[in-house]
Amino acid sequence: MMKTNFLLFSTTLVLILVAGSCCTPSKLTGSVNNTLRPQETNNWCWAATTQMIAQNEGVFVTQCELANHRFGKTNCCNFENEGESCPKTNDCNSPGWLELDYAGLKFSESDTAISWKKLKKCIYCSKDVLGYAYGTPGVVGHVVVIRGYIVIGGEKYVVLNDPWSPCNGSERLITYADYTDPSGTATHWRTWYGISKK
Repeated sequence: MMKTNFLLFSTTLVLILVAGSCCTPSKLTGSVNNTLRPQETNNWCWAATTQMIAQNEGVFVTQCELANHRFGKTNCCNFENEGESCPKTNDCNSPGWLELDYAGLKFSESDTAISWKKLKKCIYCSKDVLGYAYGTPGVVGHVVVIRGYIVIGGEKYVVLNDPWSPCNGSERLITYADYTDPSGTATHWRTWYGISKK
């Protein structure tokens, strides 16, 4: 009898754990509460995006700290204009790449766009934001945060926290099709997902 009760209890516990780990994303909308952080120079979209992704994981890091690390400098927190915290010094106004490892985060990355199904699971079930880089090779690139998705009239959109323009930033929508294959000469460069503290 005791063996039967133990077996019944164990089976019930396993079923509860399995059922609790299943998540079905909303078909129409999902979002993560992520504070928009504008880039603090013309070229710091990478730093602002790293900052926004890190804050989602409970890690506080400043853009100028990231720039000091990336460029081996100590003056990137200096103001360009006396008394104005943004923009930062032009001496550190250089492009870069996400510094997720430096910020203490582990992650997966893909050179191609992730599927709509995976994007929805990351946002709705895991409450993760994603990093997304795109651009025209040899010309210009940009990095943003994907913080949500929505379907309007059958069209799939992703919600971005875009650190451009400097000291302002903006929230905007692009179609999922534009995420997978940006318009014009731009191409999808990278998506960072599955992000968590080390």
